[in-house]
Amino acid sequence: MLPEGHEKKAQRLEATIAKLSDSPDYEMIIESCYAAAVQYLALLCARRLRNHQDTHKGLPAFLEKNGLSDLATSFRNLELLRTSRYYGVRGNGSAAKEAKRTLAEIKARLH
Repeated sequence: MLPEGHEKKAQRLEATIAKLSDSPDYEMIIESCYAAAVQYLALLCARRLRNHQDTHKGLPAFLEKNGLSDLATSFRNLELLRTSRYYGVRGNGSAAKEAKRTLAEIKARLH
């Protein structure tokens, strides 16, 4: 996918997130933030490194290897939210807010 495709996909995911409510929709918010983060990270890496990884598998290691350890940490935080809240069924509105905050942190690094 071209960088513009990653950006458009992330923006569509964010538009969906904006329609959801934190507490009752926390699973979808967390999952969508995670998916959008993958897209924004691909965009960021394509711009800065002229190389990116299209999948989440191994993404933190790819980021670390390319000097983006702070983004690797942010993405790992989303992974933890995803596994402990989404799959672990221990979710709530605060987990959704944290996922959105982490996505915004990643997105801010685009500029």
